[in-house]
Amino acid sequence: MILNDYLEYLIYLCKMENVEELEKQIIEVLKIQFERTGGANGTDFADVDAILKMSIEDRNAFLSRMETEKKIIYISPLNGRTLSLPK
Repeated sequence: MILNDYLEYLIYLCKMENVEELEKQIIEVLKIQFERTGGANGTDFADVDAILKMSIEDRNAFLSRMETEKKIIYISPLNGRTLSLPK
């Protein structure tokens, strides 16, 4: 019983590290674009999709959580929604 709980805990930690690593990669991509444009244009979802490799529903949930935690923001320019860092 204790071994199972410990294994579940280790799996949980591995997943959390993966989530943190994905967040770090996304923020790095957004940071590069933010520095280029001053945060005016944002980054297209395709750039984030290349990192996440998730279904659209999972990707949107992941990004919504990041927005709720104020790690990223959505921008709505004329041609669609993009992602950026908070100013």
